[in-house]
Amino acid sequence: MSAGTLILIVLVITLIIGVPIGISIGFTSLAYFIYAGATGQLLMLAQRTFAGMNSFELMAIPMFVFAGDLMFEGKISDALVNMAKSLVGWIRGSMTIVTTVACMLFGAVSGSGPATASAIGSVVAPSLKEDGYPMDFAACAIAAAGPLGSLIPPSITAVVYGVTTSVSVGDLLMAGVYPGVIFGLFLMTYQVVVCVRHKHGKLYKFNLKTALISIVKAIPALLCPFIILGGIYSGQFTPTESGAVACLYALLVGMFYYRRIKLKDLPRMLAKSAATAATIMLIIGCISCFSYVLTSEMINEAIAKWAIANLSKPWQFILVCNLIYLLAGMIENGSSAIILLAPILHPIAMQYGINPVFFGAMTVANLAIGMCTPPMAATLYIAARICDVNITQMCKRIIPFLLVLLAALAFVCLTPNAVVWLPNLFK
Repeated sequence: MSAGTLILIVLVITLIIGVPIGISIGFTSLAYFIYAGATGQLLMLAQRTFAGMNSFELMAIPMFVFAGDLMFEGKISDALVNMAKSLVGWIRGSMTIVTTVACMLFGAVSGSGPATASAIGSVVAPSLKEDGYPMDFAACAIAAAGPLGSLIPPSITAVVYGVTTSVSVGDLLMAGVYPGVIFGLFLMTYQVVVCVRHKHGKLYKFNLKTALISIVKAIPALLCPFIILGGIYSGQFTPTESGAVACLYALLVGMFYYRRIKLKDLPRMLAKSAATAATIMLIIGCISCFSYVLTSEMINEAIAKWAIANLSKPWQFILVCNLIYLLAGMIENGSSAIILLAPILHPIAMQYGINPVFFGAMTVANLAIGMCTPPMAATLYIAARICDVNITQMCKRIIPFLLVLLAALAFVCLTPNAVVWLPNLFK
């Protein structure tokens, strides 16, 4: 049995029996060294694990995680939902639009799809029920809109992709705006059509005074992404330093403007954020070892040669990558899938002449869809719990939403120049 076959067998078996992805990858690397008779090099596993995590750029991840938790605890989602409701409440199906818009806005401060679904879902679910929306439909609206939080900057998955492939993190963050907006528009169009056809929800009269007040209250929350991206592109701080700025800004807004965060809450919040960030960092460290194994067996080169020999056009390669990332997003979280697959697929994309920023944004968009696609479907489970809906029922009801998201993804892939327009604008 070849070493490559062993790697595949061990990895698949450990994942099937439910071993966490980071441990599965680390154990696969260990099995490779033992099988190859290189037990004297086992110390390298620890060294490469630490080296994989020992990066200045990766410091942005725990900072963005903590900033997102600060925004969640500070109930900034309330202000964003109220603003969205005051602006679009006069449209049939307005609360589903509010849900999508609020997820887009909160995504611009949290950087996380599951965090967005949890924060916004908790706020809008009672209103959706009160307005007479079927709760399975409402839950699917939350589940499908939550992943927009991983597209709109700041995006944790975009940071991971940038660090993994050495693509500009600032450009990737900017590039996420276009697919995030397109995904949101596609979702809102579908939701309005369904709500008009079935007369879901209530209509609210537009009030200019109420709308202006809600906008003023939401300004501190809306300023966060502009401060982060403006600071990066003006040269005031690096993408990593922007994470620290986001934490400080979220803390000040939550404590002194919205007054929802107390000093006594910080130890608990720090512990929660540290646990989340540590999980991501462990995966990154273990995959650093796995990358070494793949390189040693020249698996990357073999895949590249196969792709170039069998896929003559860039669009064919993009189509295959979409399928790979969609499947990966269905079974793994976005950061894990990127660290595992991007080192293999990114160099091949460069050989095809594909824009690296577009390819990164496309990757993040694919993995965002995976967040609400069974079997893993993090935002689907969160929405089901919030709305008290049977998860089996939701798995059937989410299918039209997934088709809409796939249509949005196809549109994004067909307009690569629009994806990179914003990053290019600031160069």
